[in-house]
Amino acid sequence: MKKLFLALAAFSAIVSCSSDDNNSKKEEVSPIVGTWNQYKADVYTTSDNKTKAVYPSGCESENTFEYNKTEVNTVGHSLNKDGACVPSDYHNAKYTYDQNAKKLWYNNSNRVYKVNKLTSTELVTEDNTEDRDGDGMNDVVIRYFRRVK
Repeated sequence: MKKLFLALAAFSAIVSCSSDDNNSKKEEVSPIVGTWNQYKADVYTTSDNKTKAVYPSGCESENTFEYNKTEVNTVGHSLNKDGACVPSDYHNAKYTYDQNAKKLWYNNSNRVYKVNKLTSTELVTEDNTEDRDGDGMNDVVIRYFRRVK
């Protein structure tokens, strides 16, 4: 048994040290690639300087954001005639994620999202791209996502 293990270890070392004749490099996959579900948002409104936690409820809590290498597919859910949540609203957009700058934007728009945290299980973005309280100033929204696939 000991000899078999040593033979396998030696073979593994030889194979892992061999050169790749094609000089092809394994393409690195961005950590944002996967399917995400937003479970919370913190909205900081400038009119009253307060932060409000917002939690998706009902069918909205099942919405997903599916990132592949170049596109994001959003899937919205709503109630069907039987009262079950079903996929009902689909959107597709190109996106760019700059891992070094920790910035995310869609379709080359001016809406830039700061990526505060990105792990294998959690994504947290921050932006101030819309006026949520109607005071004429954009408010800060921090969105929390968990990876579902």
